[in-house]
Amino acid sequence: MIDDLLRPASTPWAVTADVIRTAALLSVIAVLLWWGPVEFAVLFLVLGGVLVSRMVRVDPRVDAAYGATLLVAGWSAVIDLYELISWWDLAVHTLATAAIALIAYLLLLRMRYLPRPAPGRRTATGVTIITLALGLSLSVVWEFAEWAGSKYITHEINVGYEDTLSDIAAGGVGSLVAGVLLAATLSRSRQPISVNVH
Repeated sequence: MIDDLLRPASTPWAVTADVIRTAALLSVIAVLLWWGPVEFAVLFLVLGGVLVSRMVRVDPRVDAAYGATLLVAGWSAVIDLYELISWWDLAVHTLATAAIALIAYLLLLRMRYLPRPAPGRRTATGVTIITLALGLSLSVVWEFAEWAGSKYITHEINVGYEDTLSDIAAGGVGSLVAGVLLAATLSRSRQPISVNVH
């Protein structure tokens, strides 16, 4: 998988995805210099996320969209966009969790923790349920991290019962849609999203 990080980009979409990865690296440096530890932690997680998608060998178009979604989500926290636009938090939780759940499924598939999907309704249901479960699980982990950050680092992190549940619900909706789309795509082709899952 480390070789995947070093391989040269071979298509315009792959170059776009690598530009987004470079922007994530520069973002980490920028928040380290001009913002605080919370912003650094958020964008450091974004950087890790965009590196994972390259190791998964995901389709470059999906890779670019995934990276852009994570970068927008990270910078939205840094510049307080979630506070400025009332619906932005739920929209980003829906889209980001959908993207992360999809990449998490493909990562587990690539690492052979999940079997290669075979055509059929039961397999499609399984792909959907696993993607949904991954998205919900990761949403819970994120909300726990927000709570811990609010309690032990800074009270500027917005947490609360309604915010937490609505964020998890939005992540669940996004993961469910991602699971349905992933199942449909995998049933149409051997490797439509992941370039190589061996």
